[in-house]
Amino acid sequence: MVQMIVVAVGLLMFCTAHGQTPARIVKVSGDRQIAISSNTPSQPFVVKAYDSSGNPLAGTVLLIAPGADPGLNYVQDEFGFRGFNTVGPVFYQSFGSINPAYYAVTDSSGRAQASGPYVDYPSSAFSIVARPMGGGSSAAARFAVVLLKSQPAGNPAVVVEFFHSEVRHYFITLLDNEVSALDEGAFVGWERSIGSFVAYRSAADAPAGSIAICRFFSPQFTSHFYSADQKECDAVVTKWPTVWTLETREAFYVLPPNAVGDCAAGYQPVSRLFNNSPAPNHRYVTDAALRDRMVNAGWTVEGRGAAGAVFCVPA
Repeated sequence: MVQMIVVAVGLLMFCTAHGQTPARIVKVSGDRQIAISSNTPSQPFVVKAYDSSGNPLAGTVLLIAPGADPGLNYVQDEFGFRGFNTVGPVFYQSFGSINPAYYAVTDSSGRAQASGPYVDYPSSAFSIVARPMGGGSSAAARFAVVLLKSQPAGNPAVVVEFFHSEVRHYFITLLDNEVSALDEGAFVGWERSIGSFVAYRSAADAPAGSIAICRFFSPQFTSHFYSADQKECDAVVTKWPTVWTLETREAFYVLPPNAVGDCAAGYQPVSRLFNNSPAPNHRYVTDAALRDRMVNAGWTVEGRGAAGAVFCVPA
């Protein structure tokens, strides 16, 4: 059953009477969480709200909840999905009652936190959005959550997906400096998308049998390309040296699929899809329904087996 989250009229009136609409909401902590078979966050989502002059806003009601409000930018991707393997949309309405765990009032420093329950099930990946209660503002902050069935081996980290609406390109990274720079608008046009999954920063963090991912960048197309097949990495270097620049052979670590594209127990396939465009771009997803929707829209599945698996990640 799809959970319905509704906003009380009294809370909207409180927000109007006692708090200003934030010009900016900044994440303090709680981003890129890995949750294990639970419907509650392992740590709270913490933000600070500021006005247009950069002063902290006190007494402002914020909604910090599963990010499925159609009024928020990029809560859904261009194919209508709000996450990987999510159960469906969650709608915010203007009447009724709300779970108190989904809202918080900023303190004198502009800080607020909430720890409301998830509405999805493992394995899934989705966003938590912090925004002013009642809407009417572009101020929002997004947190990535990956919900897994069991504790993965090693020391995992969350890979975050971004999207550029003008060139319609996707990009993934688990590097803290890149995530922060993109979130802060250092690269114009890029916004958080709905996707994320778990991988490993280094060989030391990864379980036995893990392999490295190579990463290429094309300044010609403003696009990145990832592969877990070292032969493919070598072929790209040889065939397109002026188009694709090898940035690293160890972007992150994953498990390989077998010859027919299946993953070991406890892991799920990551499908690689190609946009078949003169401006080439690839997307990496763990959601079979999203993969099929993209294929119907003209994308091509690459990789092994029917899923187009290029590597495997914890499920």
